[in-house]
Amino acid sequence: MPALARKIAEAHGDGWEVDSIDPAKRIAYATRRAATIEVSAPPDAADRIEVRLPRGTKPSDGDRVATRLEDQHPGFCLTEFDPYLGKAVLSRLSEAEQRCRGAVAVALSAKPWDVDVSSRPDGGFDIALPNTYTPSKHDKKLAEVATVVVGSAGWYVQTDPASLRASLIPAEPPTFPSVVPYPLDRLKGADPDRTRFGVALPAPGRASGPELGIDWRASSAALVAGQPGSGKSVATSALIAGALASGAELVVVDDPAKKVDYLWCKPFVRRGGWGCESLAGAVAALGLVYDEGQRRAKILAQAGAVGWHELPPELQFPPLLVVVDEVTALLAPRRVPSGIPKDHPLKVEAVQENLLHATIDQKLQKIIAELRFVRVRTLIASQVVNDRTGVGPSLKAKIGHHVLCGTNPSKTARAQALADEASVPTVPDNVRSDKGAGQGVGVAELEGHAPCVFKSYFATTEQYRAALVELGVPTTDRPEPSAADMARYAPSLDDNGDASGLEQRGEPRGTA
Repeated sequence: MPALARKIAEAHGDGWEVDSIDPAKRIAYATRRAATIEVSAPPDAADRIEVRLPRGTKPSDGDRVATRLEDQHPGFCLTEFDPYLGKAVLSRLSEAEQRCRGAVAVALSAKPWDVDVSSRPDGGFDIALPNTYTPSKHDKKLAEVATVVVGSAGWYVQTDPASLRASLIPAEPPTFPSVVPYPLDRLKGADPDRTRFGVALPAPGRASGPELGIDWRASSAALVAGQPGSGKSVATSALIAGALASGAELVVVDDPAKKVDYLWCKPFVRRGGWGCESLAGAVAALGLVYDEGQRRAKILAQAGAVGWHELPPELQFPPLLVVVDEVTALLAPRRVPSGIPKDHPLKVEAVQENLLHATIDQKLQKIIAELRFVRVRTLIASQVVNDRTGVGPSLKAKIGHHVLCGTNPSKTARAQALADEASVPTVPDNVRSDKGAGQGVGVAELEGHAPCVFKSYFATTEQYRAALVELGVPTTDRPEPSAADMARYAPSLDDNGDASGLEQRGEPRGTA
């Protein structure tokens, strides 16, 4: 070997090292590594400079080599570093490209020369990613680079993991128009098992988002929460119109003081389905629903089916949507006066009212828990969702779809209305600060759909009424429960003649 090294040096000069020998072919392979860094072109010759690294350069020398070369060649950055082949490359990068490259390298825990960045005509950047990139680990960090470090709100990231390419693309933050009209022309032929009510916030770079609807097969119960003026009634009206257009029967139960919101659909409820005139009427309307559910269950049992969808098409039940609005006023018990005789009219009145509240609670719980398989759906609307208002954990656990209206609900309101508050996005600042875009906006956590920000479809109640009439949706000759219905379903203290067994706090013992 020493003799061979001398012969090579005599013929080609110093600095050669023998890498390997093939004795059969009598060939020796040698490479020459310089003792110092050699630059192949001056900085002003091109935007790329090739560098030969000195013998003994190690991967850990990358930062030292980059600092030395970049100081010697202003405007150039180390973009390739291969100590095993003794090769490096410097490339000319703008300040914006350097900043982007550095931020991406930090986000991906990579060396800057393992990230290749080039400017896009639209002001964004195209990036060649290192082999260590994985979408699940790094996409959120790349999004942060795009929206916080090199860009602003609205910028988005497109990645192609297979080719290890990514692009940071400038765009305005996604938003909503001031009004998203309900597509009344699509009411005809509406899907009876998926009721549309709005659109989701567009993806970055898109002008419009996908349509949003409740999949009743995924869950037969939905909650729409929100403070007054948040758009709760707008979303609920859209759901009612879509359900009626698809052939569903309708029952509406509401606080008598707030029934005006749903007077537009009163003619379309099923017989005895308007439970908005009194607590007794509400109890009767829900009692009629429960009995209808029992009737349907018997038909299923006779057919040997476990669900409505197993019946032949000609025997399948129409959907039955039960809307319960202002649920707090219907379920929350009234305080029973203390310090007065148990038979005093004030105490008797309060206890009788609480008996009706308890009965509504019981009926509602049973409808949600027991009647899904006979195609009965429930939509509950409430301003506040907690145990004190009647929508406690027991009822909430039975509800699969959660909609919270309003652009800026409190964290407490989010936790109470949503099943997994942490997984649901918040309304973006640009939407929240735009009065037009923010009207009718909220967040949705629906079974079978990723949590999202949405905006409700809008139509006037007169437009809904006219469209349903044009479709020939049936109306009823007797929307309110009859006196006989109320006498049958609404319990009375006269049934046992004693109010002393009720708690003084106003909460009945057990169920009515």
